[in-house]
Amino acid sequence: MTRTLTLLSLMLILLAGLWLSGCQEKTGEKAELVLIGKIFTGNDSQPLVEALAAGGGKILATGSKKQIKKYLGPETRVIELTEGVAIPGLIDAHTHFSSGGLSLIELSFRGVDSVEKIQQMIAEKIKELPPGAPVFGREYDHTLFPGQKWPTREDLDKVSPQNPVVIRRVDGHSAWLNSLALKLSGIDKKTRDPFGGEIVRDPQTGEPTGILKESALALIKVKSTVQSTPEEDILRALDHARKLGLTGVHADSGLRDLEIYKKLRTEGKLTLRVYAWLPIEGIDQYLQLGLRQGQGDDYLKIGFLKAFIDGTLGSGTALMFEPFADAPDKSGLPQYPEEVFYELLEKAYANDFQVGTHAIGDKGVNWVLNAVERAQKKYGPKDLRFRIEHAQIIRPEDFPRFKQLGVIASMQPTHCTTDMRFCEIRVGKERSRYAYAWRTLLDNGAVLAFGSDWPVEPLDPRRGLYSAITRKNIEFDYPEGGWFPEQKLTLAEAIKYFTWGAAYASFEENIKGTLEPGKLADITVFGRDLFTVEPREILTTPVIYTIVGGKVVYERQAE
Repeated sequence: MTRTLTLLSLMLILLAGLWLSGCQEKTGEKAELVLIGKIFTGNDSQPLVEALAAGGGKILATGSKKQIKKYLGPETRVIELTEGVAIPGLIDAHTHFSSGGLSLIELSFRGVDSVEKIQQMIAEKIKELPPGAPVFGREYDHTLFPGQKWPTREDLDKVSPQNPVVIRRVDGHSAWLNSLALKLSGIDKKTRDPFGGEIVRDPQTGEPTGILKESALALIKVKSTVQSTPEEDILRALDHARKLGLTGVHADSGLRDLEIYKKLRTEGKLTLRVYAWLPIEGIDQYLQLGLRQGQGDDYLKIGFLKAFIDGTLGSGTALMFEPFADAPDKSGLPQYPEEVFYELLEKAYANDFQVGTHAIGDKGVNWVLNAVERAQKKYGPKDLRFRIEHAQIIRPEDFPRFKQLGVIASMQPTHCTTDMRFCEIRVGKERSRYAYAWRTLLDNGAVLAFGSDWPVEPLDPRRGLYSAITRKNIEFDYPEGGWFPEQKLTLAEAIKYFTWGAAYASFEENIKGTLEPGKLADITVFGRDLFTVEPREILTTPVIYTIVGGKVVYERQAE
C-alpha cells in the first residue's frame, strides 16, 4: 500500500512539474507594449495597478512593476507615465460618425448667440461662392438668442436674397430656410404638414416662417455643394476621434457606410472599433441579405437597428404626456402611430435584432418600454439589450422598468449641461427633476451607456465626463453646485459608462470596457491625473496616447 502511494505521489509530482513547465512557457511570452504608471482598470476587484503588459492585441497581465517585468523583451515598447493616468479605452455609444466628419468642414454656427452674428457670417460666406450658389450651415441654436426666439426666413433674406440658405439646428431635428430655399423646395402656405413633421407658420398669414421640423425636413430640395465623399468624411472623423482618446464608437451607418468601414478595415486605416447601427426601416432588406446584429469581428460589427419615436427638447418636438410649459398647445411629434411603432419593434425582436430607439420625451420613453414589454410577452425573454437613445425625460413610474425589461439607457451627459439652459422653460421644474436622471436610473438598477451624439454635441469625451460629475454648463460654468445635483456621478462611474457601459450595450463587456488580462488592449492615456485635478481641468487635460489593440494609434507630440 505504501509503495503504491509512493508511486502515485511521484506521478503527481511529475504531472505538476509538467504543468508548471507549461505555465512558465506561457508566462515567458514577451509583451509588445508595457505601460507603467497610474492605471485605472475599471475592475472593481483591482481598480488600480501600476503596470500593464499587452501583446497580440490583448492584455497579457496587469499588476505591479515587478510582476510585469518578466514580460519585457528586446522588442517591447515601454511607455512610462511620470504623471497622468491610463484608463480603459473610451467608447462613444452614440455618434453620427460620417456626418460628424462632414461637419468638420461645413459652416458651423455652434455657440453663436445672435441672429445678427449669423447674418454677418452668411454674408461673408456668400462672397466666397459663385452667384446664386446655396449656403448650407449647421449647429445654430436659437435658445442662445435674446429671448430664445425662433428666427425667420426674413432674417436670412436680408443678407441672402439671391442665394438659397439652409441651416440645420444644432440637434439636427429642425432647419431654418430663407424665402428662396422655401420656393425652390415648393413649400408655401398650401403645403401640408407631413406626418411627424411641422412647417411652422405665421399665425396671422399662414405663410411658412422658414422653420421646418422633423419629417418636414424631407421636403427640402436644395442640395449642398460641399465637395466631400462619405469615405473622406469617415477618414476625417477617424483622425479627429483618435486625438480625443476614443478607441470605439457606436456609429450611425447605412449599408454604404458599412462597406466603407470594411474597406478601411482591410486597408488598416480603421483606427478604432465600430459598432455600426442601421436604420430600422431597412429590416426586410437586412433579413433578405442575411445580415444579423453582431456579425463581424472585434473591429467592425453590425450593431442595433435605429428607430425614432419623437424629436427633441430644443426643437419642441419631444413626445410628452403633458403639453410644453412654453407651448401649451403642443406636446411633441410622434414619428409613428403608436400601434405601428409597437409592431415595428416586435418584428425586430422576433428576428433577434437589438433596437436602439431615439426617445427624449417622457411619453416617447414610455412607448419604447411598452413595446419591449409587449414583445417579451409575445415571444418570450431574450437577451437583446434594447436601448433607449437619449432617455432624457422619464416619468417616475417608468424608472424601474428599465431593469425589469433589460433596457439600456444610452445617454449623453452633455445634453444635460446644454439643455439645462432651457429645460425648465420648456417643461417646467417638476418634470425637469426627472430629466437626465442618471443617479435615479442607477438606483433603480438600470445600465447606462454614455456617448456624445456627435455632431449634435462635440465628440470630445472630456466634456461628457465633466458634465456627468458636475452637471454644470460648460460654456457659462453654472449653476454653482450643479443642476439637480442629486443626479451627479463620481468620476469612476462616469468613466465606467463611457467604457464598460458602452461595451455592455454592444454585447462586448467580456472583451473590452475594463483593463483585465485576456481583454482587448484598448487604452486611453491622459497627461494629467483626472482623479486629482480640479473638475474644470478635465476639459483641458490632454490625451497623450490612444492605444487600440495594443497599438499606439495616436501619440501627442511635445509642444
